Amino acid sequence: MKLSAIIPLYNTNIDYFKQCLQSLAQSSIAKRNELEVIIVNDGSIVDYGEIEKSYPQFHIFHTENRGTLCARLYGIEKSSGEYITFVDSDDMLTFDYHEAMLCTAEQTGADIVINDWALWTSHSKYVCSNDTTINSDFLLEEKDVLTKFFSSCGTEHSYYVLWNKLFRRETILQAKESIDALNLPKMVYAEDTLTSFFAFCHAKKIVNTHSGYYFYRIHNDQQIYVTDQNKFINQVRSMANVFSIMENQLKNINRYHDLCTMLAKWKNIMISSQIAIAKHSHFQNMRDEIMSIYSVDKIYPLPSNLQKVYEKHKLLPCNLDEIERLIKQIVFDLPSSTIYAKNKSYAMLRLNSLCKAFDLRLSISNDKKNSELTFPREIYPMKLRIIHNRFIYKIGMLLFPKGSKIRKSLKSKI
Repeated sequence: MKLSAIIPLYNTNIDYFKQCLQSLAQSSIAKRNELEVIIVNDGSIVDYGEIEKSYPQFHIFHTENRGTLCARLYGIEKSSGEYITFVDSDDMLTFDYHEAMLCTAEQTGADIVINDWALWTSHSKYVCSNDTTINSDFLLEEKDVLTKFFSSCGTEHSYYVLWNKLFRRETILQAKESIDALNLPKMVYAEDTLTSFFAFCHAKKIVNTHSGYYFYRIHNDQQIYVTDQNKFINQVRSMANVFSIMENQLKNINRYHDLCTMLAKWKNIMISSQIAIAKHSHFQNMRDEIMSIYSVDKIYPLPSNLQKVYEKHKLLPCNLDEIERLIKQIVFDLPSSTIYAKNKSYAMLRLNSLCKAFDLRLSISNDKKNSELTFPREIYPMKLRIIHNRFIYKIGMLLFPKGSKIRKSLKSKI
């Protein structure tokens, strides 16, 4: 099997889960029978029986509730793919997402491939275009691999999440072995950071690519969102434990001091962030408790450049599904075709990247009448264009302080 996609599942909304599986079933590698989907139901109380019947080609394993980390590791054990990827059960991805990553891995010999992603809310989809994995290209080897992991000091979670990456099987197995040796308890928070860290430790080469998007769904039922103070403290402890593990592992590396300097900055940013979250969640004053958990007696002000990494957003068209259907048609049914689309449109960007992954012989026409396919005009409702306007966004930041009801209401409309 070429690729194994591992999905940890725990009480996910049934409709979200259906959409996730449907996007995988319609992927280009699934249509070539090169995709193995492994679902690990981590003790859910939700009945997914009907969904299981709808996707008999996918492998579903039921375990007792042991947390996301154990579910992922169990999925690795049950996998057989040359490459491994992870998908969250409430997310979706474009049909060619993993195809481009496989092609890039095979062409470069990389152990880890990172691809583009977008945030998906109930109202819109948008790209964090300031993210360096999205707005730049890199191919790094040996010592530069781990340096890249720490270089953004925690401000770009592209490096720490699992769902935007493809791993060579040997690399993720080595990471699993390192994690198994720690004998950790149940873990549902920061486990992706831990797994990514060990994968980067064992990787000899990493690269990024740009084709399609992984859509990370933002909703109120995500495990990362907590309204309970005890759950929040458990998140703080999990993250602090991961920092401690990373620091201990770095002691065995020659560049210990350089990497630990970046790790210390990351730790400072995380502490500041969690203190702010506690304040905005109207928990009791938790500053001293959080600092105690991290074993620090002082935190330092954050530079402005570290606070605004994801401020710049690129809104994706609201008729994205319509555009994607035409792109699928080109790939699967019309590999040689004459198309009409504006040069800087979303469709053109996607088609240019697809030509690198597929054997497409496209000719771009400036004449709609002579083209076989004409892509629809991208639609952006006025309300969303206003909300996503950077100038208006900055005004909103000044007028409505963090934690205010008006700000929360406006944020829900994005």
